[in-house]
Amino acid sequence: MTAGRLPLTVAALGIVFGDIGTSPLYAFREAARAAPVGGELAILGVLSLIIWAIILSVSVKYVSLVLRCDNDGEGGILALATLLDLQHFTPGTRGFLLFIALLGAAMLFGDGVITPAISVLSAVEGLQYVAPAFGRWEVPITIVILIFVYLSQRAGTHRIGVLFGPIMLVWFVTIGVLGLIHALHYPVVFTAFNPLHGVRLLMAAPFSALAILSAVFLAITGGEALYADLGQFGRKVIARAWYYVALPGLLLNYFGQGALILAHPEALQNPFYLLAPNFLRLPMLILATAATVIASQAVITGVFSLTKQAIETNFMPPLSVTHTAESNESHVYIGTINVILAVLSIATVIAFQSSDALSHAYGIAVSTAMITTTVLYVSAQVRMRRWPKYVTYVAGACLLLIDLAFFLPNLEKLDTGGELPLSLAGAALLVMVAWRVGTRRMGIILNERGRIELNAVQHADRAVGASIHRCAVVLSRTSTHAPIALGRLHELLGINFDRMILVNVKVAGRPRVGPEDRLKVEVLSSRLTRIELAVGYMQSVNLPALLAPGLREVSVDPNTVIYVVGHERPLPPRRVRSLRDLLSYVFVLLVRNAARAADRFNLPSKRTLEVGYPLSLDVPLKPSAVKEAVRAMTPK
Repeated sequence: MTAGRLPLTVAALGIVFGDIGTSPLYAFREAARAAPVGGELAILGVLSLIIWAIILSVSVKYVSLVLRCDNDGEGGILALATLLDLQHFTPGTRGFLLFIALLGAAMLFGDGVITPAISVLSAVEGLQYVAPAFGRWEVPITIVILIFVYLSQRAGTHRIGVLFGPIMLVWFVTIGVLGLIHALHYPVVFTAFNPLHGVRLLMAAPFSALAILSAVFLAITGGEALYADLGQFGRKVIARAWYYVALPGLLLNYFGQGALILAHPEALQNPFYLLAPNFLRLPMLILATAATVIASQAVITGVFSLTKQAIETNFMPPLSVTHTAESNESHVYIGTINVILAVLSIATVIAFQSSDALSHAYGIAVSTAMITTTVLYVSAQVRMRRWPKYVTYVAGACLLLIDLAFFLPNLEKLDTGGELPLSLAGAALLVMVAWRVGTRRMGIILNERGRIELNAVQHADRAVGASIHRCAVVLSRTSTHAPIALGRLHELLGINFDRMILVNVKVAGRPRVGPEDRLKVEVLSSRLTRIELAVGYMQSVNLPALLAPGLREVSVDPNTVIYVVGHERPLPPRRVRSLRDLLSYVFVLLVRNAARAADRFNLPSKRTLEVGYPLSLDVPLKPSAVKEAVRAMTPK
């Protein structure tokens, strides 16, 4: 590894591998406890299953295959969905893939609540080996640490983030060395590379096979983060960090835990901390706590990034997004999401009390998200035709079998805590589906009943009503019709503008749009100009700054224009008669709590005019209008 590549590789350790890197705190312990038999059969079997789970799921699936499927450099479930270009699929397939994408994103929201809770709690539990008298304070200390983690989000972590990579480098080296020391005293553990050990264990304990596999899955729950963070580092950097540092450290530590339990079966109570000699347990506790804070931080910022993608691709209502680093658009803070995660994570710790109990709720959301990634990945490969179809389908079937081998066992957790992540994911899915359906329906209604022909705007009689001798920048949902806000202004106040510029903001199916592709300016008449503004789904939208070049192009001073923004107030159905009506109620609640367009687009408050108007959702729609809106709303 060259000196120039080293800083990026170390940085990737702190962002990408925090979750999977802290799995040794609890994964091997839970898997070994799930085995009803003891001795070498159980330990070597569990080791073999963990090793091959890591190799097949992380090294083969994610590092070798999925990371190569990027959307202009970006990864993650929603980036993969936009890469598919769903408009080219049949309506049934399009709806299925869209639901799969939403389901996967929802599951990752659920995981974002549980991961910080189990990570920090499992680290703090080391107190019983350093200061047993403080053992009963594990839960309060965990809560204090979580409060600190969530409070620090607003300031951003880009300043102290430079320390995350070096700390995780020390973490992986330390756990690897501790594991190697014990493994060398019991070298039989290295035979666990033989997958037959895992097969023998499952055959010897068939009734416990599902419990064992669901516990083994805890070792790879952070695998999805590799793809989600692709845009920050790229495939090569992530692969180097994985193969050179993270993978060796993890495998050696698991080997060491296996060797320790073979030599001292009583160490099963917490083999991770018992790997360290007495004088190192306090430093290990501090290092483990730091590593889990970093893991939690990575998961939380990942949820922020996922939420921003969901907002920009119209899967979630607009929320107030704060950029915490001027040099990197991916560093964002979303206060509403932060509060929700904080409350739910702390409540989870209080409810479960220990990482052992919490492990029964962990895994089902991630295993579902992994399946959705596989389905979308295979669909993308078929769409892009990189391989022959039969090769794609065979490879996809193999990946799906690996995912199902862990998903099905995790279903056993439904009655032992697994309902928690599913409930969280269900709530997130309801929000996304309600918002998607609601905005589509509102767009159809506006298109049918509220649109104004551009020709009518151009030839409107300026002698009627009050004429304002300024230029109005009017935000419009489409580039073919004027928004209803203009009609409302004229209807209520008799206002006409001497000059109007209709602006339609379109989110492209790629993360970023360069200045050369951003603006499309069309002068329709001396009075009316149309501008289409394209932005990437990872870009912030400072509308005045982005529009300024286009306004100057048509001889308009950006500092004097008035911004006109429509503010629809959807009305709920009179009564709930169907699922659609229920979704409409949820949609109305979301709209009332969503960020205003003026705030989202950073419009100057002193030069912004918001025009509100009610909009009933309880109206019949023409089939042609529905089809047109569906095509317009499908992500490209």
